[in-house]
Amino acid sequence: MSNLLHFLTELVLEPQKQETFIKFPDAVMNAAGLSEVDKVLLKSADKTRIAAPFTGKFPQMFFLGEPNPDPLPDPDPMPPPPPPSPDTPDSED
Repeated sequence: MSNLLHFLTELVLEPQKQETFIKFPDAVMNAAGLSEVDKVLLKSADKTRIAAPFTGKFPQMFFLGEPNPDPLPDPDPMPPPPPPSPDTPDSED
């Protein structure tokens, strides 16, 4: 795995590292051992240029994670029957 991809993955998974990167990007990139080319790519903030080195190399990355829970669960196929009304006579008499 490339150093840049590893670095970007860590940023996604570690919120503390994201916050540090926002405040001190050069220090975090240097600590990660990124090349000068990678640093220039990240500083450009151009998503297309940042993604270019990975285009066609890691297609399986998009299928590895489990999907998130459905935010809108499917409703029950049949609604529950209404409760009996209090004025209905019991049939067990």
